[in-house]
Amino acid sequence: MRGRLLFALGLVLAMSNATSAEEKDRPLCFSLGNEDYNYKDQNELDPDLQACSRMINSGVFKEKALAAIYRARGNWQQKKGELDAALADYNISINIEPNNVESYDFRADVYQQQGDLDRALEDYNHATRINPAYAAAYYSRGLIYEKKHDIDKAHTEYNSAIAVPTINRIAQWAQDKARARLKALAEESDKK
Repeated sequence: MRGRLLFALGLVLAMSNATSAEEKDRPLCFSLGNEDYNYKDQNELDPDLQACSRMINSGVFKEKALAAIYRARGNWQQKKGELDAALADYNISINIEPNNVESYDFRADVYQQQGDLDRALEDYNHATRINPAYAAAYYSRGLIYEKKHDIDKAHTEYNSAIAVPTINRIAQWAQDKARARLKALAEESDKK
């Protein structure tokens, strides 16, 4: 009886420590986009990246929560320029949660950074199949078509980004960027 009581007490203490660690790590792991960060200082990113790794290694998180942590860690690695590591985490996130639009969007961003525009387009296309109102994918495809010197397709993509409902700050960001690109393209066209 005493052995079982000690085991149960140890289990409760271990779970409370895991919860306490989770509470400390969660804000660090998911703080990407915080205005206070100097993203150029690679050392400033390490605590956040390590917090995500601790959360993954804890074994506490499953399914969507685990996919979100891999996605967050991939973001930190991408910010650090560790693109292969970021791709690996985005791939794991996609394997765990294959219908999460952000995982495809983020992986496509890495492909674009690596210059693999065709693979980036495939992932952005997949993102819009999952969520046809995902404005960021349309905006990003527009950028790729500009790089490919297909200005007509770029216009179409930017207009598609603007046409979807503005449902969150990501959509607003993408729509603002799309409007700016359309304006810049119009100004470039007027100069010719």
